[in-house]
Amino acid sequence: MPVEVVGIKDVLKGLEFIDEDMRIRIRTAIDPIMRGVAFKAKGFVAANTDVLSGWARASGNPGTFPKYDASVVRGGIGYNPGENKTFRNGFKVSNYVYNASRPGAIYEVAGRLNPQGRAPFTFKHEGSGTYVKKSARSKALDYYDSNNPFASQQFVGALEPVTKQPKIKDIRGAGRKTQGRLIYKAWAQDSTKVYDAILKAINATAIQFNKATEIKKAA
Repeated sequence: MPVEVVGIKDVLKGLEFIDEDMRIRIRTAIDPIMRGVAFKAKGFVAANTDVLSGWARASGNPGTFPKYDASVVRGGIGYNPGENKTFRNGFKVSNYVYNASRPGAIYEVAGRLNPQGRAPFTFKHEGSGTYVKKSARSKALDYYDSNNPFASQQFVGALEPVTKQPKIKDIRGAGRKTQGRLIYKAWAQDSTKVYDAILKAINATAIQFNKATEIKKAA
């Protein structure tokens, strides 16, 4: 039995409509949420008195360890709507929050790889506790020129632990590179809002498309 599809031109126009409508809906939905992530991240910036005093008093000269300044860290955190374009075969929505200052980047990720810092000793809770030298193969023993062998451990220990991303159903798990104390901490708290907003935008476009497009079948 033959089938004739009537209104195919309307369907093709509708497919073009989907890309543009969905791009606009997604961008509109996530823009305020991403701005909120940036604002929240700034609220997580530690005061100058909450980090090791030596870091806040560092010279900050070029080529040296950057001085910690809470105002500089907050000023380096922001939001960019990124590239939002429609192409022949789809669209791209790229919104991101950034942490651009050197002290901000250090505060964000310090200890993410080595929670105890890169020190040649590790602390073991045996009895009253003792420091044990790490394995000779440990990278912590390579090129360790600090006058204080516990400097790295003390530096990381003075910071709050990095925040891990929560597990979200049907979303690919996040690794160590998405752990942090500022923008990644804010994202961990608000990421579900972004995902929900995207799904609602997609569903709204689908509903609008179904209403605007009619396919008639005739025998």
